[in-house]
Amino acid sequence: MKAAKAVGVSRATNSDLFKSIVLGKSIVGSDAVNFIRAGVPASILKEASNFLGVPEARIFRAVHMPATTASRLVKNAARMDAAITERVYRMGNTVKLAIDVFESSERAAEWMRQPNRTLGGVAPLELIDTEPGANAVRQVLNAIATGGVA
Repeated sequence: MKAAKAVGVSRATNSDLFKSIVLGKSIVGSDAVNFIRAGVPASILKEASNFLGVPEARIFRAVHMPATTASRLVKNAARMDAAITERVYRMGNTVKLAIDVFESSERAAEWMRQPNRTLGGVAPLELIDTEPGANAVRQVLNAIATGGVA
């Protein structure tokens, strides 16, 4: 896992890479750029599904990857391209913020799955496929953290 080592995620294996993004030290700056450009193994999608307690199909939609493509990449132990990796990275960072706010992985995952009135009745997980959507989710999380209404 050459890319992971380059960004300080050296102990992460393919089976715990999503967890290391969410629970480990933040990957930022040029390390984040290098991480995204290198791509991550497609197997991270299953781990994200398990971590968030949602069907894999929901994760595939969140990162804009057809199930058939994900299956082929996993079978070939291949890495995803930079665009998909960036969506996974964004998802991980947003979940990381939710965990900081709710002080619990389980409560954060639940919040990410559930429709949110402030977000137009859409679950946060459905919005993090784009930077503007992720920004809206972060704004709600920041409002919650600071005692605002969200």
